[in-house]
Amino acid sequence: MEIDRISPITVMLDEVFYKSSIHDMRSAYFGHLTHVKSWLLLSDYSLEGKKTNNVITFTALPMTADLQELQVLIKRLQPMDIKHSQTIAPGFIDLLHQLPLLTVSFVFDPSKYLAWNKSSEFQEYMVEYCEMLTAYIAFWRQGTPDQERLDRLSKNVRYAQELLRQKKKVRVLCEAFLVSLLGGYVGSLLCRETALTQLCWLSDRDRTNEIGANLVRDLFQITLIDIAKKNISFSFTSANSGSDEWYAELTRIPDILAGTLAGFDFNNSRLHTAKPAAHPVIASYLCNNRSNCFIYRFCVGDEGMKVQRMIVIAA
Repeated sequence: MEIDRISPITVMLDEVFYKSSIHDMRSAYFGHLTHVKSWLLLSDYSLEGKKTNNVITFTALPMTADLQELQVLIKRLQPMDIKHSQTIAPGFIDLLHQLPLLTVSFVFDPSKYLAWNKSSEFQEYMVEYCEMLTAYIAFWRQGTPDQERLDRLSKNVRYAQELLRQKKKVRVLCEAFLVSLLGGYVGSLLCRETALTQLCWLSDRDRTNEIGANLVRDLFQITLIDIAKKNISFSFTSANSGSDEWYAELTRIPDILAGTLAGFDFNNSRLHTAKPAAHPVIASYLCNNRSNCFIYRFCVGDEGMKVQRMIVIAA
């Protein structure tokens, strides 16, 4: 059966998730939380291209009234991001085990253009995506009184098209597109597997949030709705590369995991370049974690794009 989606990448992700992962997710995580309606989605990225992997990480957890207490606890246990830390406190790793977290990370070969072989391939893909999205917007206009919202979306799409036409900020646009697409996909898992009605996305400060007028927010929400086929209450905090977000302690969770995976060599765990601070995260949290930490590697070659689930194995 052909699935009606704006992006075929999300169809490919479904094939991988629902064959390799959903049983583990349901038995170890979603099975206990299907009733939860309000969720947080935290994100952090390591996309400099200077490490073993480029990484995009999302961490989901139920919305709680005790967020401030959690922030205080994280700040006490692990006051700094991984790149500024000499060690990761054992108490912080214990906290990762205790919290009702679901972490989904996507890993990319730094010698590739993220999920594509080269920039031109991404540009071709994005041109087609924008054309498809423009057609969908024209269709949506026939059935909604909220024309102003679609006007803003159209403006963002035209902005992306102009960047592509001028070949400006293409790398940042690529990062923004993947972050929003993959984040929307993870959000759709929550929407399909739980009683989710409200989702708040808290992104670490990043330059991807500086593209257009919250382009990442729009593409995230479109991806989520495109897959789940229903509207939810969605909120987003725009933290650019120079901002100090109020929720910095919360995004320390995906930061530690993304920073750790950035140096892990899945082809030879004995040769990984993860900094010493990351070693206990690998040994005590990531290693053989099949319950609430899921890792997927994008493989790009002459045959195109593939995704496979990865498991961290001890050296």
